[in-house]
This record gives sequence, C-alpha cells and structure tokens, in this order.
Amino acid sequence: MHRRYPVLMAAFTVLAMAAPALRPAAAYHKPEEVAAVLQGYAAKYPQLAKLQSLGKGSGGSDIWLLRLAAQPQGAPDPDARPGIFVAANIEGVHLIGTEAALSIAERLLSGYGKDKALTDLLDRTTVYIAPLLNPDTARQAFASPRWERWTNARAVDNDLDAESDEDGPEDLNKDGLITQMRVKDPEGKYIPDPKEPRLMRLADPKKGEKGIYALYTEGLDNDGDGEYNEDAAGGVEVNRNFPHDFEYDTAAAGLYPTAEAETVTLLKFLTGRGNIALVLNFSTENTILNQQQTGQAKMASDKVKVPKMMAGFLGLEPDTEYTIKEIVDILKGMNIGGGMEITEDMVAMFFGMGPAIAIDRIDQPLFDEIQKTYKDALKEAKLDYPEKRAKGVGKGSFAAFCYYQYGVPVFSQDLWAVPEPKKEPAKDALTADKLKAMSSDEFTALGEDKIDAFLKEQGAPPNFNAAMLLKMVKSGQVTPPKMAEMMEKMPKRPGGDGEEHPDAYLLNWSDAALNGKGFVAWTSFKHPTLGEVEIGGFIPYLKLNPPAADMEKPVQFGVDFYLKLMAKLPVLSIKETKVEALGQDLYRLTVFFANNGWFPTSTAQGRRAQTAWPITVRLKTASGQTLFSGRPIESIPFLEGSDGTRKLEWTVRGPKGSGITVSAWSPRLGTAEAKLVLK
Repeated sequence: MHRRYPVLMAAFTVLAMAAPALRPAAAYHKPEEVAAVLQGYAAKYPQLAKLQSLGKGSGGSDIWLLRLAAQPQGAPDPDARPGIFVAANIEGVHLIGTEAALSIAERLLSGYGKDKALTDLLDRTTVYIAPLLNPDTARQAFASPRWERWTNARAVDNDLDAESDEDGPEDLNKDGLITQMRVKDPEGKYIPDPKEPRLMRLADPKKGEKGIYALYTEGLDNDGDGEYNEDAAGGVEVNRNFPHDFEYDTAAAGLYPTAEAETVTLLKFLTGRGNIALVLNFSTENTILNQQQTGQAKMASDKVKVPKMMAGFLGLEPDTEYTIKEIVDILKGMNIGGGMEITEDMVAMFFGMGPAIAIDRIDQPLFDEIQKTYKDALKEAKLDYPEKRAKGVGKGSFAAFCYYQYGVPVFSQDLWAVPEPKKEPAKDALTADKLKAMSSDEFTALGEDKIDAFLKEQGAPPNFNAAMLLKMVKSGQVTPPKMAEMMEKMPKRPGGDGEEHPDAYLLNWSDAALNGKGFVAWTSFKHPTLGEVEIGGFIPYLKLNPPAADMEKPVQFGVDFYLKLMAKLPVLSIKETKVEALGQDLYRLTVFFANNGWFPTSTAQGRRAQTAWPITVRLKTASGQTLFSGRPIESIPFLEGSDGTRKLEWTVRGPKGSGITVSAWSPRLGTAEAKLVLK
C-alpha cells in the first residue's frame, strides 16, 4: 500500500485572522466553528501550521486537516518526516472527540518554544490533526429538532419504495428533541420494567410475560406504508465503511467498502503519505481498555492441519495438527525457498488461513503495556470511568483499517462514559477483582451457588452459568483472570425477576446529575394514525458526550495521554560505527543501527499485511573505493523498541583517510546518516 495525494485550501476569511478561541464557555463547537478555529490557528502560527481541505463529505462539507511541523535549519520537508495522525469524530456523534483534537492542536502550537518536549516533537516529526472527519453527521447534533443520527448525508432508499429520505422523524411534542413513542398494541413486544416503569424492556415469553407496547421513533408515517420513520435522512455509518472485516450484509455499513465520500477522502490521505507511523483516534471506541477486535483470527489458532498432498511432500501426517512454527522449522530444515526467509505469516497465507482479525501475538505485549499505563493514569487522575462500558474495535471501522491494513499502531479513546453508582459487595461475595487474583483450583472450590450469584449480579446472559464455567476452567479453556476480563466487558441483559434494567444507571445519573433533564417523561399525545400514544425517553446524545460544562477534565486527560504516546515514536539512529584495518588499504566497516524510541519500527501485523516499510541501508563509496563484501544496499526488516539494535558489516578497499557514507532510511522513521573514515 503506497502513498501520495495533496489538497490545498483557499484564502482565510477575516474571522480566521483573529486569534483562535479553543472553546467557547461550556459549549461544543459546531462544524463551521471548528473550521474557523483551525483557520485561526493557521493564521496565528504560520511558521508551524498549515491548513488544507482533504475533500468533502457526503453532504458537501469540507473535511479539514491541520498540519503541524516546525522547520528548523536543515530539517527535511514536513511530509518527509515521521508523522503522527490525530483523528477525531469519524462517527459524527462524538463531539467531545472533536474538542480533544482541537485541544491537542492548541497545546502543541502554544507550547512550541516554551515546552522542551513539545518543541522537540514538532522539530523532528509532523503531526496531522483532523478534528472532525464526519462534519455532515456532526451538524445534526446542533440542528433543531435534536436527533441522534449516526448516518452520513448520503440519500438512501431504506424501504425500497423508489424514494429516498421521505420518512424521517418529527418533533411531535415540540420540545426540540426526537425521542420515542410508545403505544399500546396487542402485538407489542415491550413492557415497562417492573422496578423502573419509565424504562421499557422486551417481554420474556419464557417467564410468562406478554408484551403490551410497541415502540417507535417519534414521528409520522409520511409515506403511508404503515411504517414509521423507516426512511430517515442519511443512510451510512461512516465508521463501518472501511475495508477490513466489512459487513456486506449490513445496510448501515454501505453498499461496499469505501463507498462513502468520507471514507475515500480519508483513505486517499493515509495512502498518500508513507510517513505516518502512529494513529491516535478519538471516537466512541476505546480500544485501549477494550482490546476486543472484530472477531477471532484464524491466524490466532495455534495449530493447523496440513493439506494431504503437501503433508506427503513434507513428510507430515495429514490428520495431525502442527503449529505454524513447527511447519516453518521443517521448511527451513529442508532448505526450501532458495535463500528467501520463510516466516510464519508466509506459511499462514500459503495455507489460506485468511486475514488476521485479532491483535498479532507479537504485538500483544505492546498493547498490554499501553493498557496498563492507561489504567494507572485513570486511577491517578481519579477519573470515574466504567471500564466495562468501553467499546472494542468494530467491523469495518477506521481503527481496524489502520492496524490490520495500514499496519501502524492505533489507539482510540472515547474519553467519557456515564458514571455508574458504586455498589459495595457483601464481604464474602465474589467480585471481578477477587476473580482476577484466583487460581483455577480456588475458583472450582467456590461451588455452583456462589458462582451463579456472581453471574446474576454481573447481569450475564442466562446461558452463561456456573456449570459451564466450572467445566471450562477445569479443562483449561479459560483462567479466572481471563474470565474476569470477559465479565467486565459483557453487556448486561435487560432486567427481569428483580434484576436491574441495564439502562437504570442512565436514569439514576439523569435524576441525580442533570435534575432529570436526561430523560423526557412519558406524556400523552393524540397521534393522527396511531391514536393515543405517549412520547418520552432518553434525550439524544446522552450516553455519548458529557454536559459541555463537564468536558474539560476528560478532554485534558485524553490529550495528556496522547501527548505522552507521541513521545514514544520510534527513532532511527546509528548507534556506533567501527573501522578496522585488515591489510593494505583493506578495511572492515561495522555499523550498529538502533531504535531509540519505545515503539518498534513496525508492527508484526504491518509486516504480515506487507504495509510496513523496512529500513533501507545504503553504503555510498567514493572514487577509488571498492566494495569487497556486503551489498551497497541492505534491508533491515524492523528494529524492536527501546534500543533494538542490528549490526551490518562490509569490507572495503580504498585509500587510507578517504571517507565513506552510510545511511538508513524509512518513510516512517526518516533518515540517519554517518560518515566513516578509512584508517
């Protein structure tokens, strides 16, 4: 996958020439205000900032990119230096993400020349910031009536009646919000929750429950087809339209991968730049806390059966399972490949094991360490973030593309989630924290009753029972600590038999923190076709963004964490050089290449997808010099992080005192160069 595409923007408006205001008091920025802030940054800091439009979204809005880079004496062009891409709000509903991206821009620009770490960062790298990747969807958050819409502005005929966007919601009760309608219906599937009648849940026929309500989005049947709001404005969720693990059978994902203007624009930018080494994303996903990926990778399987014909050639049993490593070792021992290095990835692809859809096991320790650092930082900042609410990587998502196909480390933060009330468990009750510290023997000694009580408290699905877990632990399929992680991320089932409704915490938070304004009380309304209905429910965007007055602390936490990650970028260097005289005008050159950064120079997944750049090493001889051994151009596949080192040697004949140059280069690392003297 290789890269190059620029777009330039026109002159700034008078408004843009004013000093940028990062954030109006207690308010989120509208898309046009985001553009004005970025234009203001470019005008105020012309030596550091350059603004360009990457293209237009599905509704014709510009998608803006701010490029930040200092250009000290002798520095390479900004687009030829190691790059970091800060992306935000690909869904269009994550308004707090846009604020965080703007805050990163402000911190870098105002800190240059004052803060050594930020100054060094902009002197040697380029930071690209796109604070609003889906402006057309974001605009709906500020429109009236307010309606939580995740789809872009593409017109789609959702109900296949040869018309598009003709049956969307209406604000029937004129409160400025699109909520829900509930209507009594003999065929209804919903009932009020027994513990909290304001909340609705599906009736459970197995428990003798009978549905009495039908639920609709607030609105009318505009096209007279008996359905309500089934063909609203917009049609595709942009963060499901990327190529990796695309959902071909899901209408909201789009007709095909990269079918949307927003997706194409972003991929053109990424593939047009080979220098981006790290992607830092603000979105509704939190891939740092929840590392769950889009599915179970075939490559993650430890063992595979070799096809019968190949098994006979390799002297293996076709009915026996072998690890990929065992097959690699066998192939290497047979001297197959004509000198080409045989890798596990090569074998996996040869046997048709398919694309990876789980973090590569070689990369896993890197993500685990970042997760540990993140959790420690959350505790230190005293941020009450409910970890079990964290969303992992979605199918066809931007983050999935960046890791699996673009091949670079990518991290997503959602920054905020509705806080949940803390419940003090009984002294002897089993908890997730206790489970993490247990051995398998200690877990099996608990007995079914105690484990079932724990599962009920966690809101686990009915088929997730103690007997099943005990069997899995005894067989070694899962350990108690791993089980605890699964339980923390498992969504709670709707309440029943006295269990709490999974949305009860939202209602409690609305009542306590928002004076009840997060929920519209059910109120009667005479509907023209449905008759007597009630309108009410949670307000739009309640779960996605905090009240504007409360966003500062989570935004600054997210910004601080990402600025620290930027400092971990790989740094290519020539660590040491040696010149040894072997005889008359004959010399051995030894050069040690090192990575002074924390991240490796490429991910294992990037190497598997063949989108990771190797390090190209060149030995440039001068007039009168002859290379005896070694090659003038060598390749180093990658260097581990934290001083990973690789040695290369050459033998050269040349006049004593003459100079020779060695350089190492990769688009994502820049260039390191050293001059050696034959002596």
